[in-house]
Amino acid sequence: MNLKNLLKNVGRNKKKIIKAIIAIIFAIGILPIACFGGWIVYMDLRPPPNYTYDPILELTHWTVVDTGDDPARSHNSNTDMIFYNSYFYIVFQQSKWHIQDEHGSLVIIRSPDASAGSWEEIHRITLPNTDVRDPKFANVSDRLFVYFLPNYRFDPAPNTTYYLYSDDGLNFTPPRELKVNVTYRYDTGIKEHVITAGWNLWRPKTPDNVNWYVLASGRKYKEDPGSVGDADVTGTMTILLKTQNGLNWTEVSEVYTTYGNGEACLEFLPSGELLTTHRVGSMGLPGYAFGNPHGCTMIGTSYNNFKNWSFAPEFQTRLDGATLFSLNGRIFAVGRNHLGPRADMGNHFTVKRTAFYEVKSDRLIHLFDVPSCGDTAYTGVVLKDGWVYASYYTNPINKNYAWFVGQIFLVKSDIRIVKVNATGLLAFADTKGGA
Repeated sequence: MNLKNLLKNVGRNKKKIIKAIIAIIFAIGILPIACFGGWIVYMDLRPPPNYTYDPILELTHWTVVDTGDDPARSHNSNTDMIFYNSYFYIVFQQSKWHIQDEHGSLVIIRSPDASAGSWEEIHRITLPNTDVRDPKFANVSDRLFVYFLPNYRFDPAPNTTYYLYSDDGLNFTPPRELKVNVTYRYDTGIKEHVITAGWNLWRPKTPDNVNWYVLASGRKYKEDPGSVGDADVTGTMTILLKTQNGLNWTEVSEVYTTYGNGEACLEFLPSGELLTTHRVGSMGLPGYAFGNPHGCTMIGTSYNNFKNWSFAPEFQTRLDGATLFSLNGRIFAVGRNHLGPRADMGNHFTVKRTAFYEVKSDRLIHLFDVPSCGDTAYTGVVLKDGWVYASYYTNPINKNYAWFVGQIFLVKSDIRIVKVNATGLLAFADTKGGA
């Protein structure tokens, strides 16, 4: 082979190599991006489901705060609701998306009747250069408290609670970090009481308007009883705290210590004991973004005056962002439906709804979904004049986004209320086997 032909062969081989490299780059980089972009477009075009309801519920729903056009405030989320001094109050997070936003805020609005268009903004809560989320109300001795969680990580993982309060529902104190009195129990038999920050409070409740209780998630010992596979952002241990003034909280008991858990809700049983729900990410197995077959709602029941606990796992859904409430001695919940039962509980790429459930000591009974999609739930409930009012957030209800899409990409979301007849809800639950 002469030199001329050799050079031609080298040139042809060089072109083939370049083409192969371009093909590999396209396959590895550009093609997946194109496919993911196509999936996002499909999410935006996919029609929503049809929602129909039994007339006995007398169900109505409406938007309280819509997205608006400001991209820095387009993601409304994390609600709670209370009736205080003749007004409905809602508090919610307003940010640019679901993950960390150091310039986000918590917004407090109120309305005399909760109807659409009748809400006024009365206060905004911020911390300097800090993401703030998961606000909760409590009316302790006619003082309106707001507890909330600052977040210092891009993928949210709050690890302490702040609070503020108002004596008139209009003027609020500056936010302060909450420190609680927890008990360390060592193998040596020694007990140590420590006043410390670092606990995430969820939703306070009272049986008598004197003593208030709340479940708080966090870490106590060097070797936590949780597990590394749980990837649950709110901590590994849940304890029960008690107060009479909303400021000084003292541990009553360690509640759930087996697996990482958080967003723990409580409600009082007719016996005076407690029923609780705990968000459990994986029960010790690795896996989070694509879900986990051991993600569940752990249902707890107290005995011996809140000192001891029994538990039952419910794999139908992971009841994220829930509120528990009682009607005629029966306990209900409004929280996230992962459209289960699922073998990939918590999968970021599947559809979620906000839903009503009845809660038993060993199971959840799904009652119905409310119009919702994408990033949704994190509810508040007010019982008033024979009606159940539930606040929640959702991406546009005329869409049908997967959860991940509504968190980061098509992030516009509204604050909404659903209203249900309380007697009708009890009757409807009977038809689902809840009686």
